[in-house]
Amino acid sequence: MACAGHIFAAYVRADPGLVWAALTDPGQTAAYLYGLEAHSNWVPGDPIQFRLGGRAAAIGRVLHARRQERLSYLLQAGPGDPPVYLTWLLRPARGGCTVRLEIDQVDHADSSQDAEDVWLPSWPGCNSR
Repeated sequence: MACAGHIFAAYVRADPGLVWAALTDPGQTAAYLYGLEAHSNWVPGDPIQFRLGGRAAAIGRVLHARRQERLSYLLQAGPGDPPVYLTWLLRPARGGCTVRLEIDQVDHADSSQDAEDVWLPSWPGCNSR
């Protein structure tokens, strides 16, 4: 079984509370996650459903949630599809925060460019590193 890992980091001009809301509030996630609304209670072990146009587009499970610091979850397009493990790490920085996205994909061997095209969100005021 192959496993590909990718890490992205960016500085955003928003405090960790605003970034946390952008990752967890279904009214905001669509603006940053390619139209996907993330629905969950954000408690470890709870399910996540990502909806696009009112229909389920992906499912997942919360692995870790520490408000405004770390959010980890498993994501699948469907129950039989290979899982993707995502971890969002937020760290306060002067005038904003650093957002780090770690992705582990089982049974995928995406190139760095392919992974960036799929996973790197478009954050307003974002400078990727």
